[in-house]
Amino acid sequence: MRPTRTGWVLLAAAIVAGIILLSSVLVFAPSLLFGPRSPISGLTASVSADKDGYLPGEPVLITFTVMNAGDAVADVRFGSRCLASYAIHAPDGSAIYDYVSHFACLPAFANFSLRPGDSRVFTFSWGQTSDSGFPVLTSRAYRVQGSLRSMIPSPGPSAETSIFVMGGATEPNLAFTAQMDQAVYDPGNLAKVSVTLTNIGLNAVTMHFANPCFAQFVVLDPTGEAVYNSSKWWGCIQVLADVTLAPGESRSHVFPWNLSSDTGEPLPGGHEYRVVPSFLWVYASSYQRFVSRTDVATFTLTGSTSSFGT
Repeated sequence: MRPTRTGWVLLAAAIVAGIILLSSVLVFAPSLLFGPRSPISGLTASVSADKDGYLPGEPVLITFTVMNAGDAVADVRFGSRCLASYAIHAPDGSAIYDYVSHFACLPAFANFSLRPGDSRVFTFSWGQTSDSGFPVLTSRAYRVQGSLRSMIPSPGPSAETSIFVMGGATEPNLAFTAQMDQAVYDPGNLAKVSVTLTNIGLNAVTMHFANPCFAQFVVLDPTGEAVYNSSKWWGCIQVLADVTLAPGESRSHVFPWNLSSDTGEPLPGGHEYRVVPSFLWVYASSYQRFVSRTDVATFTLTGSTSSFGT
């Protein structure tokens, strides 16, 4: 028996109703199982670094977190294999490093869902280099921007934080100073010579000396010839000694000197002499290069003028 026209109409209506019912189940079944869904509902982002300040070249560990702060399940969909990324911005706002420029973010479909209160964490490590591979400048603050590279929602949420790259360790910076207790002496006077070593740098410095009598001075006549060296007259036991000077700290030694030469004879009168400070380091060449300033003292010895070498 063939169906009547009314039967065909009823059959078609039943098929349409079934399709509508099936579509409703496919659409609302996830909501029935997991609650309401939304691709953009309440997604928030945060980014942090493991420290606030870093030494030059020290790896920066970056944590980027996406959280569903809403009351519906969030469906997040992607069009590449890089689900999240970060960028580094210089103090002037320019981007100096972009994560996606150095990794193959191949096209690929991916997705994940976050229930209310759930989060997804991404971690990165930046080696303090620019996109060109050169180390970034020190003593500067940089802005770290983390972002979710989602296709839905688009754009994905992002967040920023700041870090500081400290300056490199500076070399020691030392100053020598010689000072006389008078500007003019008469023959037979006893002079007092002060020799001072000062740390004028920004960091503490530890020096190794050959003996406890680490300070010395040399006297030069008007021709520039050394006529007296204190190290030849001050006997010190050869015992290694370490001296540490904090920034701005000094170490001084005062020598009584009878204005004689290395031969023990009185210096010729009527001339001006220069007193050059020095120190008895174990590694003289290593420390001497850190001396940026040497203050030489001068004094005049009265008496009749006589020629040197006569």
